[in-house]
Amino acid sequence: MAFLKAQATIAFPKVSTYLDTIIQSFSAHNMTVSPDGDGHTVTSSFGTAHLRAAPGALSLAVEATDPADFNRLKHELTGLIDFVTRPENLEIVWTGDAAGAVLPTDLRVLTVREVRQLTPRMRRISFGGDDLARYAVPDQIHCRLLFQGRDIATPQWPFLDDNGRVVWPESGKLDSRIFTIRRIDPAAGTLDIDFVMHGGGGPGLSWAAAAAPGDVVGLLGPAAYGPKPADWYLLAGDETGLPGIARILEGLPASAAGIALIEVADAAERQEIDGPPGVAIRWLYRNGTAPGSTTLLSDALRLVELPAGQDGLFAWIGAEYSAFRDMRSYLKTDIGLPSSRLIAFSHWRRGMSEEDIVKAGIAAVLA
Repeated sequence: MAFLKAQATIAFPKVSTYLDTIIQSFSAHNMTVSPDGDGHTVTSSFGTAHLRAAPGALSLAVEATDPADFNRLKHELTGLIDFVTRPENLEIVWTGDAAGAVLPTDLRVLTVREVRQLTPRMRRISFGGDDLARYAVPDQIHCRLLFQGRDIATPQWPFLDDNGRVVWPESGKLDSRIFTIRRIDPAAGTLDIDFVMHGGGGPGLSWAAAAAPGDVVGLLGPAAYGPKPADWYLLAGDETGLPGIARILEGLPASAAGIALIEVADAAERQEIDGPPGVAIRWLYRNGTAPGSTTLLSDALRLVELPAGQDGLFAWIGAEYSAFRDMRSYLKTDIGLPSSRLIAFSHWRRGMSEEDIVKAGIAAVLA
């Protein structure tokens, strides 16, 4: 079996400052990172990469057997390093074998089957698609949707070039957003995503507001951590974290214990969640206060009586940046919860769009 191989050596004066965050970012995007001599081996479904830091430089080497996997792996590494190191303006150029422009190997085309309003502000869209098994991963629960315009008779999708960069189709750049996979059944070829119908005007909201059976989207991923095995679970989030919390609860064993703290607009936003009887669900209502402007989650978290030992505790947080930052700090600093027992995401940041966050880099969402 012939391998395609490529290399990149990046001039990187502050490599030691960023290295740990780069590795953590790889791990959060469905890759396994293992120490290997004076560097690290990165293993993904696309192929294998080798990462080595030296004074003032970061060296990467990748190999894969499939051209689409080859360029997709370069895209993943390049994009994550770009995002983590945005202030450094690094130049990443790959040399070696060339595959040409190829469709992403993880691209799936989904068709809307059903649109259902769960609550006044939460809409569930059920999709059908083929070959969804790679997305049915309990510890990687997020995905990216690519939105097609409704006037496009023949959908066109982006390609990836030999530098791992996106080549948009002639029809133009596609809007996209990251979502939680609420429920997936690969055997049935179905996937559900819950959309928060907030007051903004982003592309995800606009698309979901008009979605109808037969509409088509692209799917990429998966990424972002789900739950880890534990004796006691602490889950906390706002509307954007609710789909993840509900999916986690419905996937836990019946014997699981813990608490879920869920902040929503008001009592009309409560949902029925089929979780273990030993995990209490506590709903927190803003009652007219703007999303992202309260301390409801942080205050409720500080009132939770946590188990005495940390080894059996697992915490998962998905919320607006301010709440995420405060809860993460409390659990790590005040409670002493080790990073291995805590998964925390800033799902959004008040006053910033996804484009603003991408432009700013990881500092916009990292505590």
